[in-house]
Amino acid sequence: MKKPRQPELSGEIIHERALLPLGLISLYEVIFNNGKYAVMRLDKDQPFHQGDIFKRINDRWYCDEKLIHPLGFQFVDRAEAQRSFIEYER
Repeated sequence: MKKPRQPELSGEIIHERALLPLGLISLYEVIFNNGKYAVMRLDKDQPFHQGDIFKRINDRWYCDEKLIHPLGFQFVDRAEAQRSFIEYER
């Protein structure tokens, strides 16, 4: 039996910053086309900026046609995403 296919998903970066002290991980607050938000973490070797678009196509994540590997995250509402982005490992 085939797995049900997940719909394509895209999200725009609305805030970004490097995590302290070494800055090896970047943190992104993202709003998705399904109305949900998320705080996503990626290795700093994949720097992205406000306005860039993350896309999930066939269970793979991309930004500007580049395959990316975000660390685990969950979809939340706007207030929780903002709180989490501000408070994350400060």
